[in-house]
Amino acid sequence: MEFLKQYTNQLRAMNGTSDSNGMPSLGDQELKQKENVNEQTGIMQKITDFLNRGPFPGSPDDPRTPSGSKLIKGPDGQMYDENFIKTIPGGFNNMQEIERRKKIFEGMP
Repeated sequence: MEFLKQYTNQLRAMNGTSDSNGMPSLGDQELKQKENVNEQTGIMQKITDFLNRGPFPGSPDDPRTPSGSKLIKGPDGQMYDENFIKTIPGGFNNMQEIERRKKIFEGMP
């Protein structure tokens, strides 16, 4: 982005920003239009990259929660936050407690 800003500043220095009547020059108007389109395209590319990453950060081989905690597959096939399972006495052997806590979290706004 810094290169583009330097380039546009050079073009403005060469072309000027107004004509002999004090009105914005055609070259400056076109340059502003191109700048605007480039900024919008850049924003759309960032959004597309974000959406293409999927719901979880990390790679498919190492899925993570949005906060970065590791996700592990439980015996029921669902993905669980590793830190959440560590807080449960017995871990995956205590599925009744896991389900109870999940219902509590699901009821939270």
